[in-house]
This record gives sequence, structure tokens and C-alpha cells, in this order.
Amino acid sequence: MDMLRKRTILFFSTVLVVLAVVAGITVWYKLHNDVRQPKWWITEPQAPPDEFREFLYGSVGAEGKAGMPYWIWLVLPRMFHEYITEPGGYAGLGRPWEEGMEMPAGFSKKTVGYVRVAGNCALCHATSHPGPFGAPVVTVAGPGQVTDIQPLLSFFAKCAQDPRFNADEILAQVDQVTKLSVVDHLLYRFVLIPRTRQAFRDGSLVMLDAALQRHLEKPHDPFTQQHLKDEAWLKAQWAQTTGARPAQ
Repeated sequence: MDMLRKRTILFFSTVLVVLAVVAGITVWYKLHNDVRQPKWWITEPQAPPDEFREFLYGSVGAEGKAGMPYWIWLVLPRMFHEYITEPGGYAGLGRPWEEGMEMPAGFSKKTVGYVRVAGNCALCHATSHPGPFGAPVVTVAGPGQVTDIQPLLSFFAKCAQDPRFNADEILAQVDQVTKLSVVDHLLYRFVLIPRTRQAFRDGSLVMLDAALQRHLEKPHDPFTQQHLKDEAWLKAQWAQTTGARPAQ
């Protein structure tokens, strides 16, 4: 009898350990697994790397500690369009948006556990103007010119104060554009939606990690990739995309 009892205890202990390991791996995978960002802005698979496009849409590593869940980011302008004074979703908040692109310049999309949207240098250092046929042309902001991100932050804050910012209503909107897995559905319902709402209510710069926030306050402080912060590179890109003569 004692031997049977010991075997039973050992069996259930082993099961509990296995379940704990599986749960730990699942949590790590769904929250922290860092996947290389696909360069979706390159239209042809064999196209050479486009440094300017990478500046507009490439990750600078902010997703590891910051960023908002992609599906929340996607449905907010549709749910709370009354808080956007101009038409066009995020473009109505002053975000430069190239025709045909998945998202505006200044936003990077990357999977770290779940798909996140974070800011990059172009969030402040890109602007747009009407092209020859009316479509917006995105360029690097000129020397001393910085795009105002306050309308974007105000929009997020207003969304978070609205009672419709809840798991039931947000997931109903998400269900119209994608089918989440059971695990992802639970993750959004019980973790990501409440956490994002609270972060907005707290005034957190959800799109920016500590390095980008520090750079926002002190633009000459170093952070991540050299060519994305280099002032001379920004000036050269501004000159190239606008036809202006580079400053000496």
C-alpha cells in the first residue's frame, strides 16, 4: 500500500512538473520570444535593402521593452474615430502615411512574444507633403524640424478613458479582421487589453522604450543603430528626398 501511494505521489508530482515547464515555456514564447523583423516594406523579395525605408519602418529594438499589441493598435482608430479630427485614421493624427503601405512611417511592427507596434526614429523625424498626383510623399524631417507626436498620445489617452475600451468590445472589433488562436484570445482578454489601457491611463509612452524616451528628451544621446540616429545621415536623406542642397 505504501509503495502504491509513493508511486501515485511520484506520478502526480511528475505531471505537475511537466505542466509547470510547459506553462513556463508557453508564457515565455507568447510574451518574450524575439522574432527577426520581416522587411515587409521591400516590395520585391530580391530588392536591395532600402536604407530610407528601413528608417521609416524598421525596428530600433523598442519592442523588447515597449510597444502596443498590434491588433489593439489596428482597431483603435475604427472604434474611437470621434477622437480624430481629420479623416484617415492615424494619418488624421498627423502621422505621415505612404500610399499602399501597411502602416504610417514611424511605426515598426515586430513579434516579441506577440506582434507589437512600437515607435522608431521616424515617429518624430519624418513628415509628408502632397506629391505630383496628390498622393502623400514621405520625407525625412528637415534640420531642426520634429513631428509633433502629442496628437497621437492624446488620442491614446482619450481611448483609455472611454468605457468602450474593454476586452469584449475590442475583441469584437479584432474578430472582424482576424481569427485569434485560443491562447492569443485569452492573452488579449486577460493581459494585453487591461495592461494597455492602464498604461495609457498612466500617461505611459507605450510606443517608446526607455532609450527612445531618453533620446526624445536629449536628442544627441546615443541609442541602438548608428545610421538611425546620425544627424549627418538624416540631413543627407532629407536633401535626397526633397531635392534640397545638404547643409554644410
